[in-house]
Amino acid sequence: MSDPNLLAGRYRMLERRDHTGASRRSRDELLHRDVTISEVRLPPPGPHRDRLLGRIRAAASLRHPGVAALHDVISGPDRVWLVTEAVEGRSLLQTVRADGPLTSERAAEVGLRVLDALAAAHARGVRLAATPDSVVLSSDGRVVLTGIAAPASADELRDLGATLFTAVEGRAPETGSLIAPRMADGTPLAAPVTGPTGSGPLIPLVESLLTADPARRPDATSARLTLERIAPGPAARQTGGPAGGRGARPGAGRARVVAAAAAAAAVLTGAVVFWLWPGPAEPEPEPTTAPVALPTAFSRAPAPCTLISAEQAAELSLKAAPVKEGARRCEWSTDDDSLPSNLRYTLWVDVFRFASDDKARREYASFMKQDRDRTRTAVGARLTVVKPPSPLPGIGSEAYTVQATNTLTYYTGVIFRAANLVVAVQYQRGVGEDGDGSTSKGALTATRRVLENLGRAK
Repeated sequence: MSDPNLLAGRYRMLERRDHTGASRRSRDELLHRDVTISEVRLPPPGPHRDRLLGRIRAAASLRHPGVAALHDVISGPDRVWLVTEAVEGRSLLQTVRADGPLTSERAAEVGLRVLDALAAAHARGVRLAATPDSVVLSSDGRVVLTGIAAPASADELRDLGATLFTAVEGRAPETGSLIAPRMADGTPLAAPVTGPTGSGPLIPLVESLLTADPARRPDATSARLTLERIAPGPAARQTGGPAGGRGARPGAGRARVVAAAAAAAAVLTGAVVFWLWPGPAEPEPEPTTAPVALPTAFSRAPAPCTLISAEQAAELSLKAAPVKEGARRCEWSTDDDSLPSNLRYTLWVDVFRFASDDKARREYASFMKQDRDRTRTAVGARLTVVKPPSPLPGIGSEAYTVQATNTLTYYTGVIFRAANLVVAVQYQRGVGEDGDGSTSKGALTATRRVLENLGRAK
């Protein structure tokens, strides 16, 4: 006869691990090992429940030393129980309460480990909690995130700012909508304060991460570069994958082409910018789109935001209203902000006009030549070229396509010349690989729409 005190006839629930009782230390009586079981209430049947269950399934395939492994999922009619690895150690919050604040160097090392874990999770379309009570300093030296399948709306970089603040200040920051860190019994770590009172090399980064305006916060790559400068020597990494982040915009008069991720938040919470570069030419592929009749010259550069209509944006799973980024660039983001990163798309269109066809031709060739050996973004993140730049017949006067990933995001870029214009179309998704070819298909569809609208230009 099964034991009525066992969950699913296997797990014995023991003491709680948080003040709500939703997470408990437990015992797997079948495998004779300790585990942690967390109760997750499900939204009503529908898209929100489907997305949450999708994130949980994605978390089950995630294996990383900086993330508590998900062993089992037990389903109920209105909730699920997640059975995860029991990590031996104390949370960051418990550590600073017992031992006092960390040094800036140690806090920077912890921050780097957290970014590594977030990057690995994003590659699987999973979002994690990176708060002071979910970051565990394990007894075996690991820094482990124990919050699996956090809501898609979680602001991970702001959470990281609160975690770093707690590490170096020993108390909770005033984080607006964020819940003040608490001990497992519900006791606050300390009364919230408005900002750091100490000093040290981490304080400027912490203050910027906690800024209320997301547009003024640094991206993950910028945060990583700061942490790497502060961490003692080459900080020990738990994974080799870089986190994403925004880079510099193209310089005036240059058509260096960039692609950026959404952030997470963008990728995490901000956009990740990639510099595209050419590689060795491949055999010419078959034409991918029928030629479109274009003007023989452009007396002015078309506004990039007019090159994709609202209906065409919907076709690409994007919001109808784009965001203008200067005179030369326009951005369309995914039409559902609640989606996990692996289902979030972003499109950029850049338009550069030159005085003559010859000038545009020389610049187009110069972009390819100068970027041939580029293997990193402008901010130093490593890129992997999946498909080097190769000719793309049937698009404008000349064109090439490129595909690359930084393990967090995958993009396809189509760069073409039309008379005295150079246009870049960049379509991107928050995944590490394009297994279903959706980004390359989306980039070609977007390019076709841009060409059609350019064909109507006077």
